[in-house]
Amino acid sequence: MEYEFRQDLYDQPEAIVEYEQALFGRWLGEELGNNPEQAARVLKEAERLAAQKRGQFEWHGRELSLRLDSESARVWVQAEGDEDALEEGFGWSDAVAEAGLEDFIALLSGWIGYIEGGR
Repeated sequence: MEYEFRQDLYDQPEAIVEYEQALFGRWLGEELGNNPEQAARVLKEAERLAAQKRGQFEWHGRELSLRLDSESARVWVQAEGDEDALEEGFGWSDAVAEAGLEDFIALLSGWIGYIEGGR
């Protein structure tokens, strides 16, 4: 997964993630933002799943949700099942993104380093 961290126009951290997985960048910026404690909690769960090779973790934010299992990470727009909401601006291809768990751990670790001062 290719990504870049930077500051947006409002001096807030922003994650730019390659097109197929761009929703992960939106999830980082909008749902976790400048909250390293929340990000560390999710990272701890991801690392636990990677080590134990079993289980699942779900996190639901304001607009986006995250599901982790022992092999993958999935982010989706919570309106995913609401076809009317999807027609009002979200297409199915923009509503879900998936990545391998190890790639997600690397992305989240990088985000934590960035928001904690690695800017």
